[in-house]
Amino acid sequence: MNKYDLPMNIGTDRQLFLDELFFDDSEGIEIRVNPPHQDFTPVMVADRPWEQALGCYNTVIRENDRFRMWYDVLNSRGRQQAGSEWKGRFLCYAESTDGLHWEKPELELISFQGSKKNNIVAPSSVGADQQGGTVFRDDYAPAEERYKLWTKYQASEEDRRQGITTGLWAMVSPDGWRWRLLQEGYPLNRGNAADTQSVCFWDSDLGRYVGFVRIKKFPKGRQRTCSVGLMTSDDFRNWTPAKTIFAADERDERAPVPQGIPERRPPVDFYVPGGMKIPGVPNAYIILPNAYYHWREDAFPSTMDIRIAASRDLEHWRQPPDRDPFLRLGPDGSAAAGMIFATPHLVPVADELWIYYSGAGSDHRGQQGDRSRTGIFRAVLRRDGFFSADAGYEGGTFTTPELVFAGRRLELNMDGSAGGWLQVEIVETRGQPVPGFRLDEADIIRGNSVEKTVTWKGRQDVSALAGKPVRLRFVARSMKIFSFGFPDDRNQRQAKAEGGK
Repeated sequence: MNKYDLPMNIGTDRQLFLDELFFDDSEGIEIRVNPPHQDFTPVMVADRPWEQALGCYNTVIRENDRFRMWYDVLNSRGRQQAGSEWKGRFLCYAESTDGLHWEKPELELISFQGSKKNNIVAPSSVGADQQGGTVFRDDYAPAEERYKLWTKYQASEEDRRQGITTGLWAMVSPDGWRWRLLQEGYPLNRGNAADTQSVCFWDSDLGRYVGFVRIKKFPKGRQRTCSVGLMTSDDFRNWTPAKTIFAADERDERAPVPQGIPERRPPVDFYVPGGMKIPGVPNAYIILPNAYYHWREDAFPSTMDIRIAASRDLEHWRQPPDRDPFLRLGPDGSAAAGMIFATPHLVPVADELWIYYSGAGSDHRGQQGDRSRTGIFRAVLRRDGFFSADAGYEGGTFTTPELVFAGRRLELNMDGSAGGWLQVEIVETRGQPVPGFRLDEADIIRGNSVEKTVTWKGRQDVSALAGKPVRLRFVARSMKIFSFGFPDDRNQRQAKAEGGK
């Protein structure tokens, strides 16, 4: 969708302020990023004999009333089975009813030091090793491939005898517990790196699988640089070549570094791609890439936090001008003080989006901080709350391009706190206010709500304008507008009724 394809057909979908798309003209309005609330009390820690520490590459999804977690475990002590030693990194499983308190079931699938009373789910080949995994549920696949994952798989001796080599592999499972390597088309070598947490999912808008990967480059006379790459596939086996979509730019190159040190350039690049689709919103994507800071020749300080960028088409990405972290490191000495990594997939919970992230107390080199301090944490964001169109204390206004909607009322996700207010006018394409929806007829909207209905002299029904090109004019002060849309309440009631069956 772009403002040059007018009128924009938005139907009943929610519209987010990822960029300036909905500003045909504006004054006193700024798009701002809204970092989530980070809870630095871990929801998951290493507390089993096979869990020496937690790794960086984890996944959380929610299925009905059950939260499911696949988490990355490091254990340098290894395990013994038939004379072979586990190398020390594997995938474990946990589940929860509230997303905060987690159970680690005894699945009895894989032996650790002579016992299967554990929650290890992969890899099954003794001596193999894998760097966690990005798991997603694929309802478009056969039942035996209902769950899929990507991981860096390090082959065992037995694997190599069978022609299986180390690389970026897919695994499939009927239940999320019993996994097997998907050998058709793998390991992937389409310009992508194998390490880090590559992200994959089915995109119903595109009707294709989408993959976010790391791309490594080694420019002559420069340090290695990492960027975010994109791949797509029709069948999860055959993928397009990786294409760079997000990388350190000239502004990153010019970032000042402390005086008196031998510089390393670029001083920052992007370690983990962190691509995700925003739930319930068509053609809306974010990446939460790790900004890896290494401005000295020995890679000091070797720390990582998380930025954000957004896109409507997977090709053009906008990041906030200030480039501040979206997720920040935790307090000194904590299990999130050195590095943090966002887990794939946003988890809707009521009117919130939960973002799980892993943390390590040490830097990437392991030279500062406590390497044994690790954990998985949770951050909480209001629904659609990544960015907002903000009117300041002096007030502001913006008018949208021509829109065609299909719902029955105008609904806003907004926060005006104590002193903020807004009004909305509906304007014809020729610029004249629509009678009954003029600014002097618009009721004052105040408060803080993810579902605030706009009214004009107490009336909310706008269905008479559905299907006709109109423009919306917002006038506000001290207000954050996160999203707007025209829901069809009849469809919503039907969906809720069907969901409760």
